[in-house]
Amino acid sequence: MAQRRKTVEMGRLLLRYYRVLSSILLLAVVLWSHAGPAGADLLGSDPLIDAVERGNFRAVQKALLEGSSANVRGEQSRSALMLAANLGAVDIVELLLSHGAIVDLAEAEGNTALIYAAVNNFDDVIAVLLAVGAAIDHGNRQGETALMRAARTGSGSAVSALLAAGADPSLTDFTGRTALDLARENRRNRVIQIFRKAGVDR
Repeated sequence: MAQRRKTVEMGRLLLRYYRVLSSILLLAVVLWSHAGPAGADLLGSDPLIDAVERGNFRAVQKALLEGSSANVRGEQSRSALMLAANLGAVDIVELLLSHGAIVDLAEAEGNTALIYAAVNNFDDVIAVLLAVGAAIDHGNRQGETALMRAARTGSGSAVSALLAAGADPSLTDFTGRTALDLARENRRNRVIQIFRKAGVDR
């Protein structure tokens, strides 16, 4: 008799859990079907991220007008602004900033839009980001600044732009290397010459 009661109680408990789970799943489906861009940010890829990744200016405009946040993040916590900077899409960068994109948001590794622009040698994007107050000497999780990343990858135009804007070449990463050290290690001769002309020798 006692065993039968336990079985009945267990059945009721499982039924209760099933009903709760069903309700949660139903709510998720409803939110997904009615949420629009804001809901997509929570449950999947946002249309703004898709548009930026395609470099489609008009689609970016449309997504912003339809309610996508300019600070939405995609894979690896990269913001729309970071993705645009990575592509060198200066028009999209300017559009996102005009809609409230936070210039110094950092992704999982601590990289900002400025670092993405520097790595890819987009000096025009660098100029736009610095004009709105991007932190020029921000370091990522390895302690690497935009200048260090640009030096390591041989992005000469970016190095020149950052030095001209006041980036500090004496800063070191967490292993004690300066931007010039990174340029030397990676045999970035053009970048080494840029540092020398700027009076940077260590």
